[in-house]
Amino acid sequence: MKKICVLLIAFSLVSCDQSSNETSDVVEAEQLSSLEQAAIEAGVIPDARNVSLSGAFERRSDLGEDRFCAVGNDEGGYQVGLLAVFGPDSKCEGLGSAERNGEIVQITLDSEQKCSFRASFDGVALKLPGNLPAACESYCTPRAGFGGVSFNLVGEGDAVARSTRGREIENLCPGG
Repeated sequence: MKKICVLLIAFSLVSCDQSSNETSDVVEAEQLSSLEQAAIEAGVIPDARNVSLSGAFERRSDLGEDRFCAVGNDEGGYQVGLLAVFGPDSKCEGLGSAERNGEIVQITLDSEQKCSFRASFDGVALKLPGNLPAACESYCTPRAGFGGVSFNLVGEGDAVARSTRGREIENLCPGG
């Protein structure tokens, strides 16, 4: 009987400790949320919920200039184009569509094999995941890939997006 009582007391203490951790996690999440809200109100970071994906995005490196563009809106979806450069003869380039739900952007490339993946958008940068479906390789030359590429917003709106140039695809976002 003593062993059972000792076990019950031990389980009670563990249970209390876990609920205490859960409570502190909730409080910590609320604090992070408050901190993020304060940063948004101060203009330090954008509110991703109020920033459109429509626009031109770039990232420059020693290997070249990566580009992403989106024409459209959250309600009707976006027409998108992507270019990732890995040197003078190595690249990935494709066209497709995107739908946005908060910070998640579902991108579907369909100008070669259909390739679909989720990217993240924080209002300033669009980040592609590191691991993409094999079909995405159809958009790339050997030793190149879209995986892990990120783009920074350089200009907002459809007009800016329509001026985004590709390598083999003249206009990455020609219409709307």
